[in-house]
Amino acid sequence: MGKIKLLELFGGIGACSKALERLGVDYEIVDYVEIDSFAVTSFNAMHGTNFEPQDITKWDKDVEVDLIMHGSPCQDFSIAGLNKGGDEGSGTRSSLMYETLRIVSKLKPKYVVWENVKNLLSTKHRANFDAYQKAMEDLGYKNFYKVLNAKDYGIPQNRERVFTVSILDGGDFEFPESQPLGKRLADVLEEDVDKKYYISADRVKGILESNFVQERTRIQTGGVCSTVLARDWKDPKCVVVVDDIYKNRPPRFYTDTAPTLRAFHAGDLKTFGEGEQVRVRKLTPKECWRLMGFDDSDFEKAVATRNSNTQLYKQAGNSIVVNVLEAVLRKLLW
Repeated sequence: MGKIKLLELFGGIGACSKALERLGVDYEIVDYVEIDSFAVTSFNAMHGTNFEPQDITKWDKDVEVDLIMHGSPCQDFSIAGLNKGGDEGSGTRSSLMYETLRIVSKLKPKYVVWENVKNLLSTKHRANFDAYQKAMEDLGYKNFYKVLNAKDYGIPQNRERVFTVSILDGGDFEFPESQPLGKRLADVLEEDVDKKYYISADRVKGILESNFVQERTRIQTGGVCSTVLARDWKDPKCVVVVDDIYKNRPPRFYTDTAPTLRAFHAGDLKTFGEGEQVRVRKLTPKECWRLMGFDDSDFEKAVATRNSNTQLYKQAGNSIVVNVLEAVLRKLLW
């Protein structure tokens, strides 16, 4: 296999290039298209590049490409969004998927990989998914798609996404088999975090008594985290922390055996055992990056650019899980 020439569309913080790096593939980033200037800054810091923000609707370059990776905006297909859809010409963010088709028709790379939310396969949005498949077939591609979950590829996050792999002029492809999850949510958590991430007992009570399911499920009490989202910058997922205040031990996290959270309804943080102080805190941006499969060194490079926590949370939630892409690309390129 020779050098892979990569074009990352809606590139974010570069999950595809990170996956290729992990695989030891000889690759070149021919171009990177991302309109969010903060994400571009992080990408450049992580990859040693000097790309500028680019609007995909205006992108029209003559370049030689082997692989196009695109994770076009999912907000208008997502259950968590407003379900505006992605019909061609509608002007929604999700309709930008048709810009990828325009670019593919011009460049004709050997491989195209697309990631998006599972809800794209729902009755409401299936027409756009089928339109993409049909357009790719008309361009000479054979398509393969499957819903993959990050928790099946070494990441303790319940994140289902539909992956579509398209190969020019046919060829066979099988998606990677799922793997036993050897890592739990507690394994990606930091032991010592700033007090600003801890929330008050009254706030915990408000979460647990909320009328909104998404709010009530923010507190993670299982070994696998629920889906990390771009909007988590405002209300990050939370974990229950138990400090043994008498024995000077590292904190424990209730992420595998859930405690009874009824204790919080009284409005104060009661203990579950003698000498234990129970608190609830938000996931940190670093923990969210870990849950997307990025290394701490990647995160630190992004932090060094003076990205705010808001932007770091968004960049994690908008990305693709590196481990899943790594498994897909291993099957595709070998």
